[in-house]
Amino acid sequence: MSLASDGAQAVALFLGAGFAALLVLIGLVVIIAVAVRRAVRRRIDRHAPRLRGLVDDAASRARAYTQPGSTGEAARLRVSVRRSLEHTRRVLDAGYARDAQLGEARQLLARLERFAEGLDTDLRMLEREPDPVRVDRELPALRERAERVQHAAGSLRWAAQDREQVLAHDELDRLGRDVEHEVAALRETAQAAKDALGP
Repeated sequence: MSLASDGAQAVALFLGAGFAALLVLIGLVVIIAVAVRRAVRRRIDRHAPRLRGLVDDAASRARAYTQPGSTGEAARLRVSVRRSLEHTRRVLDAGYARDAQLGEARQLLARLERFAEGLDTDLRMLEREPDPVRVDRELPALRERAERVQHAAGSLRWAAQDREQVLAHDELDRLGRDVEHEVAALRETAQAAKDALGP
């Protein structure tokens, strides 16, 4: 009997250990699943505004070409303001990598972008406004704000491009002088070597 009870105890112990291992495995799977779900949620939350912006931008571009009148103009203004700011951002970021003096211009652009967010909201609401009389009444003031934002962004972009051209021209002048000095030194060395060898 003791042999049978020892066998039963061994089986019970084995089943208990197996059950415990299964519970641990299930617990690990649940923990991993929760961690993965949280990571995916964070990534989606991080990129969702950008994706919404892309979708909204595509919708505005479509409205700009398909909506007649003031509603289409509001959409065109949104697209042109965004395009101007994005292009200026690219120019300043690229220039800043080579010229840290553009840091203040980048800060001004950031302020301009924050202001443009409010303008974009107003234009988006006007773009979707069902009352054409209200659209016609509100559009001139928003158009003027949009033109001022675009002009300011353009001014920053043009100044950065002009600075880049001046710096490139100055660098090319310095490089040309350095090349001329090196050429003169090489010719002088070559002439000295020729004179040392004799006729």
